[in-house]
Amino acid sequence: MLNQTQDVPRRKQTLDKESSTRQKIWKLWLIIFAVGLAAAFTTSLGHAGEPEDRKESRAVIEAQLEAFKQGDSAKAFSYATPNIQTMFGDAETFMQMVRDGYDVVLQPALVRFVKFQTDGANALHAVQMIDRQKTLWNVYYVLQKREDGTWRISSCEAEKAETDLI
Repeated sequence: MLNQTQDVPRRKQTLDKESSTRQKIWKLWLIIFAVGLAAAFTTSLGHAGEPEDRKESRAVIEAQLEAFKQGDSAKAFSYATPNIQTMFGDAETFMQMVRDGYDVVLQPALVRFVKFQTDGANALHAVQMIDRQKTLWNVYYVLQKREDGTWRISSCEAEKAETDLI
């Protein structure tokens, strides 16, 4: 009988330890779930404006390309950030720079937007363009969001693509 009474407290201790361990595991899972849920919610909030930013910033690039096509230097210049406008001073100087170094954007035969990234204040568009000589170019536009919510082009880099057209 003595063995049975000693045996009961040991089983109770074992059950208490198992119960405590299960509770700790459940608490850990709940914490992990809550952290994951919070991270997912925060991430979705951080990118909530991305589709709108993509659409609006792309529209600025397309509008500038159209202004180049129409030969409207003042309008094309208006899509540049104030820093770029200050750097070039006037629309004609800006257009001369574009003619000298960015002929592909003046009248591209084809424009394809391939990649977009944003942090909400700045945006990067990677664009493939084919020029009038059928050369493929990678063109990278960086845009800044102004205080009034509009996007303006702060830089543009163009490089010949390393691959040939298919």
